[in-house]
Amino acid sequence: MERISQTKLQLASSLKELMGKVPFCKITVQNVTNNCGLNRQTFYYHCKDMYELLEWIYQYELLSEITSSKNIGWENQIIQTVRYAKKNKVFIRNTIRSLRKETVEKFLYPFLSKWVSSVLDDVCDQYNVRQEEKDAFTKFFAYAFIDSTIQWISRGMPENEDYIIEKVQIIRDMMAQIPKSHCHENKIKVV
Repeated sequence: MERISQTKLQLASSLKELMGKVPFCKITVQNVTNNCGLNRQTFYYHCKDMYELLEWIYQYELLSEITSSKNIGWENQIIQTVRYAKKNKVFIRNTIRSLRKETVEKFLYPFLSKWVSSVLDDVCDQYNVRQEEKDAFTKFFAYAFIDSTIQWISRGMPENEDYIIEKVQIIRDMMAQIPKSHCHENKIKVV
């Protein structure tokens, strides 16, 4: 894992603080560096632009913290993610409101694809689903969860982690009910 510099953490903290008051699209490198007492050259030593810093914040705070323990289970990942989101509600809502959907997807996809894969692991193993089909299911559900996550954030994050876990469990149960008649030689047919 990359050694995290205190300077990069200062820059990240400064951006998060500013995003609590100002939309991301109106914040400049100069604003970030002035806010934390650094200079522009220092910023560009650590990041190529504001988008890279924003992406790094999500990678560092969300992806690293939640996925650092490999065997925490998908339910605990939901709990940690919802708690992170609610703790950083203003920052996250500002991100969603300020960026194009494609950029938000870029930030969320790495985490959600890993998470969806862990949710589907035992269901796919039960039916000996080939890796290419599992990858297709993972991609489909990751993008579905990205859309759901964006809507959840836009609505003010009303549902709690128990509600979300319950809905994900319903999807898992539906996948587990794939009739044996849809399997051929223990492989899912590709239509």
